[in-house]
Amino acid sequence: MIEKDLIIIGGGPAGLTAGIYGSRSELDLVVLDSGVGGGQIANAGLVENYPGFPDGITGMELAETLKKHAENTGVKINMLEPVTTITESGDKFIVKTEKALYQAKAVIVATGLVHRKLGVPGESELSGRGVSYCATCDGAFFKGKRVAVVGGGTGAAMAALNLADLASQIFVVTKREHLKVAEKIMETRLDRAVNIEVVSHSAVKRITGENRVEKIEIETSGKARSLDVDGVFIEVGKKALTSFLKDLPVELEKGYIPVDRDQRTSIPGLFAAGDVVSGSVKQMGVAVAHGTIAALSAYDYIKNNF
Repeated sequence: MIEKDLIIIGGGPAGLTAGIYGSRSELDLVVLDSGVGGGQIANAGLVENYPGFPDGITGMELAETLKKHAENTGVKINMLEPVTTITESGDKFIVKTEKALYQAKAVIVATGLVHRKLGVPGESELSGRGVSYCATCDGAFFKGKRVAVVGGGTGAAMAALNLADLASQIFVVTKREHLKVAEKIMETRLDRAVNIEVVSHSAVKRITGENRVEKIEIETSGKARSLDVDGVFIEVGKKALTSFLKDLPVELEKGYIPVDRDQRTSIPGLFAAGDVVSGSVKQMGVAVAHGTIAALSAYDYIKNNF
């Protein structure tokens, strides 16, 4: 068993920030990430609303900058090591991953969110063959082609705008009359884009194709029709990644973790930060603040209890 002062679960902005502050507090810690570090910000296109980058920065560049900063501070990031369970053992935590078993005095959960599935026929069968959950990752495969974006919020709007310079035609299929976006500037850009069409009051019923996506069957105001597309980008929301907490008696709210002002959960020594936190604004600036507070609170907890 590997013993640590602090284990941080999740290598996105919240987790990496927590790692930086924890390392500067001279805690023996490790960041466990199910991916390659950087979090979902790596999937963003141009990030224009994070302070310090007046000309904007791509999500991938920002994620790599965060990782480099953390590593330069001495943070050890174990990539591709998802956590499977956490249990309590006396006044410590046992953290099990697919690769190892750890014991920690405190744990920070910063696992963020995962994409929700649409749940229609053809989605899983054609996943990776035209069905995608990341416009930034896969958009280049659809240059000059017709695509659909499914969703009615900020995620759908961002996906459509990221695809606007690549695809020839983008249909944004939404059950709403208008997309509900976080920033007014996104509405303005959607209105200006000549190749983006919002298909309102519509729901996708099926995704079809032989070996790749060929069309989607939708229902618009009760009437069935189809759209010929080469790709479908699903943006119907996200859910908190907290299933690995099933063996802990921690309070959850619809899968999200409630915390106090010091990022403390209902279990002493267990903290949470970032998008996984209940009720918080899902923005990188908030995640960084959460990570800072969680690490400093974890340091105080360890100092006062061990």
